[in-house]
Amino acid sequence: MVRTIRISNVNILVHKNVYVALSGIYGIGKKFRKKSRARQILEKLNINPFSKTKDLTDEQINLINHEIQQFAVEGDLKQIKKQNIDEKIRINCLQGRLHSMGKKVRGQPTRHNNRTRPSGIVSFTKQRVAVAGKKKAPTQG
Repeated sequence: MVRTIRISNVNILVHKNVYVALSGIYGIGKKFRKKSRARQILEKLNINPFSKTKDLTDEQINLINHEIQQFAVEGDLKQIKKQNIDEKIRINCLQGRLHSMGKKVRGQPTRHNNRTRPSGIVSFTKQRVAVAGKKKAPTQG
C-alpha cells in the first residue's frame, strides 16, 4: 500500500521524482534550474532530487516541510497576489483598469485573441461585435 505524502497541506505525487513532486506546490516553481526553489531546498537538505518521493523518510519530509514554510506558498501566496491586484484596481492605475475590464494586462496584442473573453465591466452595456469580421453583428432590441 502506497501512502500519500502531504507537504505544506498539499498531497504530492508519490511515484514522481522529488523535484517534480515539489513543483506541484503552488509557489515552488516548475523548472529545475539553478535558482529554482525546489533545487535550493533539495541541495540545502542534501536530498537526491532524482529519488522517488515514496522513498523519502519521515524525517526528510519534515525537513522539507520546515524549509517550505519559509516561503509564501499555496493559499498565502494566492492571497498576496489577489491583494496586489485589488490594490491596483483601487488606485486606478492602467493595470488595475485592465484587470477590472478582464483584459490582458502585460501588453499582449488583443487584435485577434481576446475577442470573446468575457468582460468584467458591469456598469457599461456591452455591445455585440462580430468576431471574425465575416458576419454582421446581430442588432440589439
